[in-house]
Amino acid sequence: MMCPVRIAASSLSRARRSTTALTAATVGALVLSACSGGGMSSGVAAVVDGNQITIEQVQEATEQFNTLPVSPTTPTDVLTLLVYGDLAEEAHRAAGNAPIPDAQLVNDLKGGGLQNPADSTVDLYRAINHLQMAQQLPSTEDLDIEINPRYGEWDGTNGQVVAQAPEWITEVTGQADGAQN
Repeated sequence: MMCPVRIAASSLSRARRSTTALTAATVGALVLSACSGGGMSSGVAAVVDGNQITIEQVQEATEQFNTLPVSPTTPTDVLTLLVYGDLAEEAHRAAGNAPIPDAQLVNDLKGGGLQNPADSTVDLYRAINHLQMAQQLPSTEDLDIEINPRYGEWDGTNGQVVAQAPEWITEVTGQADGAQN
């Protein structure tokens, strides 16, 4: 028969190992989440005046839009257009243009060969149409825009997301010493 003190000590030892493993897992998760893009929640590409644009929305819109017979676009460009979303619609209406119904946008996308456009793709296409019809690019000066560093940073002067190479990536400018052709 095992002594009650030994049983308690054994249980306590297992509890300490479990607590240590849980603590290590929690610390690991916190460290990894710190790498995901500043103070943003996981899965968020941008926050515009409190409204989130998710990484999934950016990826989905980019993939679908690039199936259309147009020049390919990048996730950074798609994110820029999605940031303009509501602002582009306001500029479109301020220029005296009628709202574009979702059904018309979906039909246009289907006419281009995209049978089941996602909501994010419709939002992207709406922003493109609104910006094309607006008299000028709307100012983003009054917006609170936070971009996930994965995509770059917001350039308020030019009104776009500018991709940034991480600090640990260095540019190679020439051949290494001693290299031969």
